[in-house]
Amino acid sequence: MKALVFEQAGNAADVIQLKHLAYPKPASGQLLIRVKASPIHPADLLFIEGKYRYQPVLPQIAGLEGAGYVEEAGHDSIIPKGSLVAFSKIGAWAQYVIVDEQDVVLLPDTFPIEKAAQLLLNSYTAYGLIQEAKVKSGDWLLLTAGHSTVSRIVIQLAAEKGICVIATVRHEEQKKELLALKAEQVIVPERGTLKQTINELTKGKGIKAALDAVGGELATEVISSLSPGGRLITYGLLDPEPTSYLNAEVVFKNLVIKGFGVRGYVAGLSHEEKTHMISHLVHSIGRAEFQLAASATYTVDQFELAFAHNKSGKVLFEF
Repeated sequence: MKALVFEQAGNAADVIQLKHLAYPKPASGQLLIRVKASPIHPADLLFIEGKYRYQPVLPQIAGLEGAGYVEEAGHDSIIPKGSLVAFSKIGAWAQYVIVDEQDVVLLPDTFPIEKAAQLLLNSYTAYGLIQEAKVKSGDWLLLTAGHSTVSRIVIQLAAEKGICVIATVRHEEQKKELLALKAEQVIVPERGTLKQTINELTKGKGIKAALDAVGGELATEVISSLSPGGRLITYGLLDPEPTSYLNAEVVFKNLVIKGFGVRGYVAGLSHEEKTHMISHLVHSIGRAEFQLAASATYTVDQFELAFAHNKSGKVLFEF
């Protein structure tokens, strides 16, 4: 089978190779999945660089999630052969992947493949961030890195609940798309003006919570912009510079500053909570009007083109 493999950590475009490997064989309790599509996430690139929370075991097949059809299942499997499933598993950038049965999500046959391939990591992250933010209908929620895939999912899920989203972006041309997804406001923040801008946009109400994927100086401004009792949930590290805050501001405003990792979040859910999350996401994302399109799709043989294109939008590998 074809697979994208790296034998040393580094920049994906430099270290990924197309290899022909033996077909894997599932053991009891496992499924052999014929992969149809797998996305290139920022987390995938960090994993290849050796900077992710999980370290590669070299040589390593890359890729962290995907979707495909069950090619082989045990005789006692509750998921029949031919079923469409989404999965999260290291080694997703291959024609075939072995996944434990309990780690896949069974999907309707009509569920779009490009949405199925992105269903777990980013969608679980978006859902968990909204839960951790503890916002409700009418509250204001601030997003940094507003044009990211996670933020676009958050905007749409939040709109379903009547949560008012302010998204920050770097370029004016990114505003139109996010407003169409039902963000209340989209801004390109100028240095030192975020608190005043938020106060004006919310008519003095302020933001109840912020979801930060950037860090650095922007996160410093976000903390200062939070309302009393507000929460900052940080889940990304786009800016390597440190974030700072005054203890007095955090104490007197009763702020909460909390980190978020999706795997830890999901691991902490009860069976009922996880079932509810999956059901909610499959229903919401499966709707035709929910936007989760890829900007381009490439075959596994075109991996060099895929990495080059990935800088300008979400890219999928197809197998």
